Amino acid sequence: MATARTRAHSLVPVLTAYLVLVEFVPSGWVLPSFGDVGTPANIFALLALIWYAASWLAGRVRPAPGTGAVRVAMWVFGAAILLAYLALAEPDRQAVALETQAADRGLIGFAAWFGVVAIASSGIRDYAELQLLLRRMVVYGSFVGGLGIIEFFGSVDLLAKVHIPGLRPSSLTSQLMVRGAYVRPSSNTSQPLELAAVLALLLPFALQQALDPERAGSSWSRRWVPVFCIGGALPLTVSRTSIIGLAVVLVLLIPTWPAQRRWPALGVIALGVGALKLAVPGLVSTTLGLFASFLGNSDDSTQARTADYAGVAQYIEQRPWFGRGYGTFIPSLYRYTDNMYLLGIVEIGIVGVLALLGLYLTGWRCARLGRRLTPDPVRRELGQCFAAATAAATILSATFDSLGFPMFAGLFFLLLGLSGAYLGIMRREAAERRAGTFAGQTAAAEAESALREPVAAGRGVGDGT
Repeated sequence: MATARTRAHSLVPVLTAYLVLVEFVPSGWVLPSFGDVGTPANIFALLALIWYAASWLAGRVRPAPGTGAVRVAMWVFGAAILLAYLALAEPDRQAVALETQAADRGLIGFAAWFGVVAIASSGIRDYAELQLLLRRMVVYGSFVGGLGIIEFFGSVDLLAKVHIPGLRPSSLTSQLMVRGAYVRPSSNTSQPLELAAVLALLLPFALQQALDPERAGSSWSRRWVPVFCIGGALPLTVSRTSIIGLAVVLVLLIPTWPAQRRWPALGVIALGVGALKLAVPGLVSTTLGLFASFLGNSDDSTQARTADYAGVAQYIEQRPWFGRGYGTFIPSLYRYTDNMYLLGIVEIGIVGVLALLGLYLTGWRCARLGRRLTPDPVRRELGQCFAAATAAATILSATFDSLGFPMFAGLFFLLLGLSGAYLGIMRREAAERRAGTFAGQTAAAEAESALREPVAAGRGVGDGT
């Protein structure tokens, strides 16, 4: 009966529907009346938040214990966004209508993100549900990576002639891009940088599932095709973001693996680089050249990013602590920043950026603390995957306006919520182990006491005769 009740209240179907909308609907396609924030995934998340809040007020659902850290971090981030929103009312701000509308959309977007974090953190209550949802995330993500591989080798924009009734591309979507002699795929994301960052978030979980001994009975293709699609598409974006994301993930995962897996993994990486050089001559050197030009400040992208700092300095000086309003630094009015932290200082100020870093730190802490609470190696590896994905999101946010891209933001906040759920599950399992150990010790003591009593009674009888 308890199992049936748990399944009846499972929120896996709700989060699965959200994943479908995030990973299959082209990123940046929106309902026209909602603007850039009106993606189907965001609208669904808002409706899910309303339903969840009503169910909570009615006493039908209760947040899982031990999962509150990520929700508290979201409240702090939301408070920073609200404080920045109040800047629009200041007399010297003189915000135009476009900025006011953008700030309103920023609040709507945050509400959608909060809904995802709240439902994921408090609604996933056991390890099997967590595994199932992460597996679906990876399988759907292999579709995203697979499209990117086809676009790269086919030199074709697969979504150029796609039309979805009721939706239209937002200002975020871009045409097929080229760097040097190579097409830069974007798959169904907004542009290659978002694709690279999304794949970096997914790769740790694809590797964990492929190497999971509990899935050893699955076919080779079911375990490794997602790794090939996700990991193989990463370098094809021809971007520094892809290599940085890949490096962060591997640096955080490989040292935690057992030696019998670690050394073969390094060999596979070397073979993969060699295979890439043979399959796409010049790609490796072109990608490495991006880092050389970055260090030498010699390419247009690097020079533009450097100019961004001087270009936004005056806006930071005007409102350094609470910013000008989240979502109001519109490129058509001002400029692009290509750095979430730089954009954050302008829009939500130093306080807001600290709150954003608090989100990343909370996700990292949940992953690492949950990992330390379990002796099970598979569960420990999953915790390290959450840590690697969070670290990738933290570092890659310095390479593009990460939260401005719908698919990346949607997946990040889902993973943030799931990291909270992971910590809660590990805490409950640890408590159950402690309770089981205590119960076992109590039972053993009682059994030993029961054995001693007849002996003591027998001695008493013998002494009296």
